Amino acid sequence: MDMILSPNAKIRSIIETGAQADSRLCWTCGSCDFECPINIATGRLRPQKIVRLANLGLALELTSLPELWYCLTCRRCAAVCPNLVKPVAVISYARFEAVRHRLMSLGTVRRYYLFFARFQRVRWHAVQACLHGDFDSISQRQWCEWLGTPVPVATRAILQQDLLHRSNTLWDSVDVSRAAACFTCGECSSACPVSGERSVFDPRHIFHMANIGMLEELLRSPSIWLCVDCGRCTETCSQLVDGRQLIRQLQELAIVSGMVDKNFRLRLDRLNRTLYTYFINEIDALFDFNRDLAK
Repeated sequence: MDMILSPNAKIRSIIETGAQADSRLCWTCGSCDFECPINIATGRLRPQKIVRLANLGLALELTSLPELWYCLTCRRCAAVCPNLVKPVAVISYARFEAVRHRLMSLGTVRRYYLFFARFQRVRWHAVQACLHGDFDSISQRQWCEWLGTPVPVATRAILQQDLLHRSNTLWDSVDVSRAAACFTCGECSSACPVSGERSVFDPRHIFHMANIGMLEELLRSPSIWLCVDCGRCTETCSQLVDGRQLIRQLQELAIVSGMVDKNFRLRLDRLNRTLYTYFINEIDALFDFNRDLAK
């Protein structure tokens, strides 16, 4: 006989106070599940399930979920929620509580974030492969190679012609997004969840390149495709630079200009299904989740 779950109002209130996720407004429509890139690729991360556990006040079940660590924190789940529920806020809270209550060791969590930063290398190499051909799958060997291969740092000198002959199209994008107001303080890079290595992805570096007119380098760079569209760079900028919009416009311009072919996104979507599967498997091994499931 299945167990009947009863909500724990007190625990639910504690979770909501800590997470500030408005989770009680969830009516389980499933929009978050359909938007989550990890769930789309693997079916192994359901933001709706996480919110429901929070609403039921099932703190132990919530903080023990492996799914908490699969999340990319891209916040797409929150962006599509008709009631403005923020599943990622529940996830962030639950991760913190898992460490505080020693369900996860601090050392393991540190290794997780180091791995997450290295995972962006894999994404960069994957985008580069997709940009240069019909590449939509990788082997375990290729995964390990990309994970351990740093991205080369661009070394081209800034030329006077970059400053004097900026593309009108690029300048329009800079103007609309207020990127010219950027003084490279680094607030955006500090807030960005995928900014671990400058050579891989650094919003500040991208905005600076746009301001000095390095259009061709930007449009050919794999880095502009690593943005997870979370909007944190825009929210945190004291100069009101809309970095999210600028990167979106650079992506669109790369396709419209022909520097990136129209089938690129489809190839990358197919490749991401494999990447995210390897990503989850690596996390399972790091936290030893498979052993827990076998008990």
